[in-house]
Amino acid sequence: MYCPGCECVFPSEDFEKWVPPYANVGYDVMVLAGRLILCGHHTINETVLELKKRNVHISSSQVAYLAQRFIIYLSILHRQSASLLKRHIIEKGGYILHVDGTCDGASPHLVSTIDEVSNFVLANVKVPGESKEQLVPFFHQIKGQYGQPLAVSSDMGRGLLTGIAEVFPNVPHFICHFHFLRDIGKDLLEKEYALIRKKLKNHKISAKLRYRIRYEFGDNPQNIHVGKINQISQNTAPINMQGTAAIKEFCHVLLLWALDGKKYGNGFGFPFDRPHMEFYRRICLLWEHLNNLQQKCITNKPIFKCITRIIDDLAPLVNDMQGKTAFQGLTKKQIVFDNLRQALSIALPGTNKGLNDTGENINIRTIEERVTQFKDNLVKTRGYHKNAAYQKLIGQIDKYREKLFCDPIKVSTPEGDTFIQPQRTNNILEQFFRGMKRSYRRATGNNSMRKKLQSMIADTPLVKNLDNPAYMDIILNSKESLEDAFADISQQEVMRKMQDAKKDETKIPRKVLFLIRQKETMQKLLYLIAS
Repeated sequence: MYCPGCECVFPSEDFEKWVPPYANVGYDVMVLAGRLILCGHHTINETVLELKKRNVHISSSQVAYLAQRFIIYLSILHRQSASLLKRHIIEKGGYILHVDGTCDGASPHLVSTIDEVSNFVLANVKVPGESKEQLVPFFHQIKGQYGQPLAVSSDMGRGLLTGIAEVFPNVPHFICHFHFLRDIGKDLLEKEYALIRKKLKNHKISAKLRYRIRYEFGDNPQNIHVGKINQISQNTAPINMQGTAAIKEFCHVLLLWALDGKKYGNGFGFPFDRPHMEFYRRICLLWEHLNNLQQKCITNKPIFKCITRIIDDLAPLVNDMQGKTAFQGLTKKQIVFDNLRQALSIALPGTNKGLNDTGENINIRTIEERVTQFKDNLVKTRGYHKNAAYQKLIGQIDKYREKLFCDPIKVSTPEGDTFIQPQRTNNILEQFFRGMKRSYRRATGNNSMRKKLQSMIADTPLVKNLDNPAYMDIILNSKESLEDAFADISQQEVMRKMQDAKKDETKIPRKVLFLIRQKETMQKLLYLIAS
């Protein structure tokens, strides 16, 4: 409205609550776009179509910009609600800090922290690497904002261990049992496993088997009569060696079985899953039994020649002494490693939980006793004192013993004292990072997140909190919606935060990048140095 007396224009107060200054769309459009992309894992184009259904016609670039602004507004609201969040955490008796980071190739490291008690994402930062010097200021920020945690949980990264020890010196610090097992298993099994993997590759066993399947059996598994194969396997009578078709199908199935060994595992990844070792084992079994079958098929020339060709394909690998020695050593070591898995009661052989496995629900003291018994048994093993790999394994258990087995933590709340047993894994953050990567792959079709981690705003993980009703009640603070809460945020603060988000100290400025990619200029600089 315009006042003729003072010649001033008075904007609508209601309109300012609906639309940010200088914007073409309201807070409701920004929140919808942000939720669709960041929470609903929609692509940019899918979000554009969803907005069109609501008669909002904006470009894909503007939708991407709105998603960024959504994160900026959320991060500011999160910071403004710090005192309320801290009060809630204190009422719950404190917080257990889980720290983890993710990266992809040469990308920056996105480090996030989450509270196990409230399940709130507390703070995030992007750093060039997980070194102590880069993480200590971040931990001080968390300590200043939320106070001293009840305990800290992390993986075994050196920067994390030393940084946490410096900032939280008297706080119990526990390491993830899954990460501990994975690192120990790699140290114990990698040498022999890598050699087996190399032998399989050098002898081109997969290619030979696939070629043999195509050449001998037509590469059409649809034609296999499963009923006949089951009948052969269940029949105790000797196989009719003159039944060419049946024996060919039998050999076809055995080759498919051998190749399927490469897919063997329970979703944990190496060293828990060892598909190349299983593939090698099946190849050796196949070679051994085909040799026996070959002798019985001498009178059946077509089958005899077929089996002979398969045996000849497998012979170079099976007779490779280095491969044999590596497999024998790996067989012994995997028994030791699987015994440790049983003692820690996590990522057990035969389970299908994969990376979501949080371990069996067993008293921590029982687990500690099992690990102690495992250690004593291994030390008594014949030849232990000459086995450097086993000694290193025992050394790792002794080194991290205090960080592996924690007593329940006493928590004082208004309702009384309770005890919390910290989670044995860092899965609470690992699952979030995996979800973030799946969302990115779905939205872009790109498996690598390197560019995304370079460009994304560090506080993006805060969107996980939007599914937490307690968190939403705190940040809304009696307001009805995120739109209402965003409307009270200063536009100057938003713009300043947007400018800060664009600054990436790890990224080479465009003008510098242009300079160093000028071949003639760099040759002149090198010449000047030489002269």
